[in-house]
Amino acid sequence: MLANAGHNPLDPRIFLKEAISLSKNGYEVSLIIPTPQDDVVNGISIISVTPYARGWRKLIVCPWLVFRKALRQPKYAIFHLHDSELLVIGIWLKLLGRKVIYDAHEDTPQQISYQHWLPPLLKRPYAWLYIFLEKLAGLMFDGIIIAEPVIAKYFPSGKTCLIRNFPIVSNFNQDYIDYEKRSRRIVHFGMLTKVRGVLKMANAVAMAKRNCEFEFQIAGPFSPKELEKEILKLPVTYLGWVPSKEIAKITLDSRAGIVVPQPIERYKTNYPVKLFEYMAAGVPIVATKYGEVASFIKECECGILVDPEDEKEIASAIEFIFKNETAAKEMGVRGRTMVFTKYSWEKESENLLAFYSGFNC
Repeated sequence: MLANAGHNPLDPRIFLKEAISLSKNGYEVSLIIPTPQDDVVNGISIISVTPYARGWRKLIVCPWLVFRKALRQPKYAIFHLHDSELLVIGIWLKLLGRKVIYDAHEDTPQQISYQHWLPPLLKRPYAWLYIFLEKLAGLMFDGIIIAEPVIAKYFPSGKTCLIRNFPIVSNFNQDYIDYEKRSRRIVHFGMLTKVRGVLKMANAVAMAKRNCEFEFQIAGPFSPKELEKEILKLPVTYLGWVPSKEIAKITLDSRAGIVVPQPIERYKTNYPVKLFEYMAAGVPIVATKYGEVASFIKECECGILVDPEDEKEIASAIEFIFKNETAAKEMGVRGRTMVFTKYSWEKESENLLAFYSGFNC
């Protein structure tokens, strides 16, 4: 039984990776989630609760509705929670004798410090609240899953399992196009914010386009929404929201990917799934020279590292890729090889199944 309060019903990690992997291996899987109506997708039951877009209803009412639906499930069910907003109901479920797993996708206390919608005076106490809740969850819950190693610091090592958010590489076996025949395009997918580098990318693209011809495509939600107007004044093609399989198709017909978050602590310790999706598609990557992203690029020799605050340096790296096809192709081949042999969801899902086998389901 998977539950979340803030993700899309077909979320790549929750549904397409974890739920489907468990279902294919004999587990009966249901998903309690804010969505307009009940459904069954790929044999997985979608149990709906009233969706709220934002505000106190999303933070308080929605978890309560999830809790009520959870209580109607069989007592042998394992509740696999995916949102920090659900930690309180997870504690209540444990007090009622249920089995509970918390799947921590991000370093929540650190993430809070970068939320633009929170008043500055509230950020620290809000972060402390979640440190307390996660520590309590670590003591009470039956198991903890973390998506990145840095998150382990909040939880007891004996019950914590690292299950990284690597791509489903089978998505990148279809519609494969030889590098030389691909569109002259560089791509970026994910949340579009200044701190994730979207403005630096767009300005660098404008510089690079003075010396070579290519297209820059981006997809994902803008945060804040007002940023969209600023970015779309620059030479950018905005695709809106794009499903996972379409992302694979677009990337397989592109020449490069770009990942240049600003050098703050949060982005030095995490590694976005898009990094590995670019690698799976066989494209070279323009990437930040800081943190975990840089470590993977160095290991795989699949991209060019840049100062994420230096637009001229980013532009030069983009130009190099479009002017040096052979070198760019070789970087892409090395990255694709590493993902298919080492950094795929198909391989990582083995850890999920081993973790669940310990619960004697």
